[in-house]
Amino acid sequence: MTARRERPSAGGTRAVGRQRKLDRILGAAEHLFATQGFVKTTVDEIAATAGVSKGLVYDHYISKEELLSAVWSQQVDAWTQATQSGVKYSPGSLADAIGEVLGVSVRYVRAHPLLRRILAQDPGSFLPHHRDDALEFVRQYRERLEAVLQHGVKSGELRPHLDVPRTAELVWLIHFTLIHQLFVGFDHGWRPDGDELLRAAIDLVVAGLRAP
Repeated sequence: MTARRERPSAGGTRAVGRQRKLDRILGAAEHLFATQGFVKTTVDEIAATAGVSKGLVYDHYISKEELLSAVWSQQVDAWTQATQSGVKYSPGSLADAIGEVLGVSVRYVRAHPLLRRILAQDPGSFLPHHRDDALEFVRQYRERLEAVLQHGVKSGELRPHLDVPRTAELVWLIHFTLIHQLFVGFDHGWRPDGDELLRAAIDLVVAGLRAP
């Protein structure tokens, strides 16, 4: 007997349609922010590109800044997931894996123009509430890294007398400085020696962590 297919409820259909419209609005905002910048983009353009009314955009986002906030959060989530999934670890290679986190993260930023543009503009300058989010992101980054470093010291993969909290802070600072130097400089472009700088930073981190 063939099972009867359940028809979606009217409420469920509306919810799906609503989510599709939201996705189109975010997609349109991402495209326009990436190609012409936040300042030059208007809500009218976002609505037209998404194929929805301007009023619908404002129903979900009270301002263009709030829409940028949603786009920024989506970008950060995708960036974090891509970095975590892009690093492979096998027993004995923990130092290399930590170094490669830097490489995967920086290369992801290089491949995503909207993320580069937002970083170059400093989202905190027009999204003040993101400063608290940024501090929380750094805190979580360091806590996760400290746990990994502690494991590496106990397993013998990393240097036995590693100062874990300060090492976690230094790795974060190297990560942050790489992003800043490569994408938030005066020309907002990849430096001519960017590949060499990234490779040197990875080598420095790996050599400093690996057990002798």
